[in-house]
Amino acid sequence: MSVSRILPFILCVGLLGCAEDSLTFVCINEDATFDIEEVSTLEDTMGLANGHDAVVIDYDDGNLPPGGSWRVSSVDVLLMIPASQFDYYPTNIRLGIEVFDGSSPTNTVPWYVEQTIDTSTLQWTTVNLSSPDRALELTQFQAWWTFDFSETIPETGMQSTTFVVGAAWSQSSLPTIGYSNFNRPCNRNWTKYDDLTGWVLNSEREDPFGLIDPASCNWPMLRVNVEERHEADSCAR
Repeated sequence: MSVSRILPFILCVGLLGCAEDSLTFVCINEDATFDIEEVSTLEDTMGLANGHDAVVIDYDDGNLPPGGSWRVSSVDVLLMIPASQFDYYPTNIRLGIEVFDGSSPTNTVPWYVEQTIDTSTLQWTTVNLSSPDRALELTQFQAWWTFDFSETIPETGMQSTTFVVGAAWSQSSLPTIGYSNFNRPCNRNWTKYDDLTGWVLNSEREDPFGLIDPASCNWPMLRVNVEERHEADSCAR
């Protein structure tokens, strides 16, 4: 569901004074540009100590009016906590979300938002994983956790309609977040296991038995929301 907002402002026309003002609006529309639940389903939960895991996303600017701008406004990530640990979960666990303005995270400085988990502010549901690859406990609590980028990415907007969004862990492998089925393309999944290795495109990563299946990566469970801005005499849609 998209959300529209309107910010009116006055344009003053004239050299010495304004005999007549013209009212122009800044039209703001917000919508999801990517929702992992529309293309895959939850299968696993994982965290990468000192690691980063990111996916390549496309934004369609075909309907953006001339002179308009767009930017990632927020990112939702599916936080997962094993049921046996929920009542004892630490209060100092942090996660970062990164947005890169381009198709590769290499040699690019991301916009970055880091937050500390407050379990009391999130809406939790229970899920039972069937046969996870990494999770040690099948019964988990899950909640969508929002990272707001409206104060981080400038209103002038982003440039590349292909961009990268991912999660960044520092030191601990907590928190764990949800991961989708192994049915997403590996050539759009970047992982940074450590600073020495650097970013690796997973379609080019080798396992002990040779190249991995390029079509079978699991992605972090993300929802990416985009804000569009343009000036107009009316914001009627």
